[in-house]
Amino acid sequence: VSEKYTFTSWKCNHYFEFISVKGKNIIVHSKNSTSNLLKHLKGQHSTVKPIEMVPGAGKKCIYFCCHVSASACPSPAKRQKLNLSCPTPTITGEGLKKLVAWYIVENMLSISTVDSPSFWCIIEKIPTNNKASLPHRKMFAAYLEREYAMMEASLKATLEEVGFISTTADIWTANNRSYMGVTLHWMDRNTLKGNKAALACKRLRGRHTFDVIAAELEQIHSSYGLLNEVVATVTDNASNFIKAFKTYQIQEEGDVEKYFTSSTSTKTVYKINIAKCTALWTKASRSTVASEQVQVVSQRKLLVPSSTRWNSFHEAVSRITEIPMNELNSLCTKLGVKCFNDKEHQLLHEYCNAMKPLTAALDILQGDNCSYGALLPTLEVLMAKTLTLKDTLSRMTADLPDVIVKVCSYTFDLLANFGYLLPCTIMIREQSIVSGGYEFESLNQFPNIKNIFLKFNTPTPSSAPVEWLFSLGDLVLTPRRNRLSDKRFEKLLLMRYNHCFT
Repeated sequence: VSEKYTFTSWKCNHYFEFISVKGKNIIVHSKNSTSNLLKHLKGQHSTVKPIEMVPGAGKKCIYFCCHVSASACPSPAKRQKLNLSCPTPTITGEGLKKLVAWYIVENMLSISTVDSPSFWCIIEKIPTNNKASLPHRKMFAAYLEREYAMMEASLKATLEEVGFISTTADIWTANNRSYMGVTLHWMDRNTLKGNKAALACKRLRGRHTFDVIAAELEQIHSSYGLLNEVVATVTDNASNFIKAFKTYQIQEEGDVEKYFTSSTSTKTVYKINIAKCTALWTKASRSTVASEQVQVVSQRKLLVPSSTRWNSFHEAVSRITEIPMNELNSLCTKLGVKCFNDKEHQLLHEYCNAMKPLTAALDILQGDNCSYGALLPTLEVLMAKTLTLKDTLSRMTADLPDVIVKVCSYTFDLLANFGYLLPCTIMIREQSIVSGGYEFESLNQFPNIKNIFLKFNTPTPSSAPVEWLFSLGDLVLTPRRNRLSDKRFEKLLLMRYNHCFT
């Protein structure tokens, strides 16, 4: 017997760990004493026999079939007790601070947590060497400052070896404060895997004009030495950002809304639908009684659209259409909202069906570490799937797929004019011809094509990553923490986004 075994006797709750074999004797180690297993079985469990050996819990276990009562075992008082337990492992003072810092940053807690008497009671139960203890709030804040500086220096050192970098940028307002958020994205040259980090969430004062945005973004890039390394900055199509980047707006917002409101057959129905859905969302989100009534009828809560999530409106409408019309109108009656008629309910269903491929495409393009190279195939599939839905729609929405495809085609043409799609297309075709496949490893054979791949796949297809940064900010910048300085807020937020302590 060369491996460790755990011998378990169920009835008397004896647990033995194998130590060695000497002749016919098997020496084992139990929780409280060292015993000879065979003598123990012979003296206390004459009817016990080992019946099988199976793997379990990282060790191999022998299970014994026991037919004796628990009373046949000697009482705990009669057993010989030897204290052979291992000493409890201890951690250093530095390790303790790092664990607590991880806990506070990961859960976005106040630094004053370390001064809480109840928190100290927990910390004192953690064994440390040399009686190390946790510093109080001011000293702990200084420790976090040092950790932030180390994180920032490490990120700058990493970026020095990266050839192509992209960023996302946006402005977020909460509690009467505005912040510019910037996230950073790059691809590892060896593994071709995407990486990301947060660069800034700086307080933006005054009006958000294009010149203020441009100056602030340039300052953030230059603080990391990225002015000549950034190949693209992705943002939304707000007019001030568009003017800051001196580019053209791709398409006006609300193409779908414009389609519905431009036709006399759908204009009235669409506006009434939106009004009734909005009334349902308002009632369900502001009234506990209304929310409970919704759950009784649909067994689910209604979703409320969010201005920071592009798909949230479609998801909210879809949740309403999942409720059968008779139950939906019964709910509307209880909540004091106007009921839906057949035409209105049908329009909601067809809207959701027509928009489903677009929302699926947006989920892909907003995905974590999604590269710009995914834009072309995603748009191609989106247009194909959208056009196949035309035959399933009524006259009210029959032209909606054409509107969506038109916007996608316009995006294609615009990107092609700026030269974004052609290099990626060349890269894909060349790679297929010279290597016979699309495996990323084959790019190592062709340095020029690999550089094209890195350059045009580094940008993200959307500005979703910076929206995720703002979502974390909502957890920190609460009314109860209104005395938190802008600089401290930014550092805590970046450490959380960049997983500083993990």
